Amino acid sequence: MLNEFKNFFEVNKISKNARFLIGVSGGLDSMVILDLAIKCGLNTAVAHVNYQLRKEESDNDAERVRKFCEKQKIPFHLNESGLKDCKNIQIAAREIRYDFFHKLLNDHQYDYIITAHHKNDDHETFLLNALRGSGIKGLKGIPPNREKIIRPALQFTKVEMQEYALKNSIPFGNDSSNSSSKYDRNFIRNKVLPIVTKRFKNAEHGLSTSIDNLKRDCNLLNELVNKAIHPLITKKGGDLIIKPSVEISKDCWFYYLNQFGFNYNQISSWIDQNSQSGRYISSDKYKLIKNRETWILSPIDFNKDDFSFIKLYEDENISQPLTLNCKSLTLKGPIIKDKNIGLFNKKLLRFPLVLKKWENGDKIQPLGMKGIKKVSDILIDKKISIEEKKNIYVVLSQGEIVWIVGHVVSEKYKVILSKDPVYKMILTT
Repeated sequence: MLNEFKNFFEVNKISKNARFLIGVSGGLDSMVILDLAIKCGLNTAVAHVNYQLRKEESDNDAERVRKFCEKQKIPFHLNESGLKDCKNIQIAAREIRYDFFHKLLNDHQYDYIITAHHKNDDHETFLLNALRGSGIKGLKGIPPNREKIIRPALQFTKVEMQEYALKNSIPFGNDSSNSSSKYDRNFIRNKVLPIVTKRFKNAEHGLSTSIDNLKRDCNLLNELVNKAIHPLITKKGGDLIIKPSVEISKDCWFYYLNQFGFNYNQISSWIDQNSQSGRYISSDKYKLIKNRETWILSPIDFNKDDFSFIKLYEDENISQPLTLNCKSLTLKGPIIKDKNIGLFNKKLLRFPLVLKKWENGDKIQPLGMKGIKKVSDILIDKKISIEEKKNIYVVLSQGEIVWIVGHVVSEKYKVILSKDPVYKMILTT
């Protein structure tokens, strides 16, 4: 395993003299990776997040990692972040973890972040994304090297790491929450994969081979798409100026623009409609603007200090810039009409949602209408004053407006059948 670990850096052309920050939870996977990094002679530091969710068990993990680092004379960075009142623990924990890693990366000039994802994590991701209807990008699994994050353990199975820990007497803790199948990934890990591997003896090898094949296919697809589209693109400052061509298929445009957060429905409508200059569609981070004979792909500069743009995670309440209480449910009884309550067909939503201030050019298909209408026209019809307009927010799912908060719900996302899963958002004034 040590030789294979060393080989990862050679294959990916990563200097072993670089400075590495390793995310270490104190569990088996990350403690094995830390041990391999030390034996490989890497210049390492450790980052540990204590979410304080498992009380004494969490504190023991932090102390175990601290003592190990102290013994090995390795820099140890600790972040103690409570998540007791958070409804989306896994998502929130991931955000806290990676925000912490990136802050350390910048503050201490580390070159790379190492995480302990292994082959079995890759298999879980593949199955989860397949069940969610992902395309080839989601099915090709976890990238071993992306930007500043590297994952040298993706070549190892869980069993191999367990055997390594046993042979090398590596201390590690067991996270009791992993035994719960409450979360989708844990369900796949604890309930689905054991049944699959019992029936199909070579299941792990087969899944790894399929993922490798998809990675090769995805690389080839990237090459072909870029070869077709790059000649149509010029850079201007931070923007990309695109000269559209009818010779490029809709699917090709989608595949290229999907990397900027646009979904298929957006791109399909964009291509099919001969829109006037000035029209645009937006994703979480980009706008695609029609400008005469060209398209302009422009990053959105959000000012987080004035809460003009925030992500809304599933079943999570917020108090800034608006007080929104959100939850999933099944409707019992008739729908109560209240402008401060947004009810949506949850199957159609994609989380995280986005809350942002409305802008000129924003459009929605209002509830009960067949056509699209500008948000600005809706606000005029409702006689919203200029001052009030400054504080009007919209909720988006994958760049498409689903609710003008406190005013209009989208027809596309309405609840039709009582058996449909419902997502309820309540604006508290």
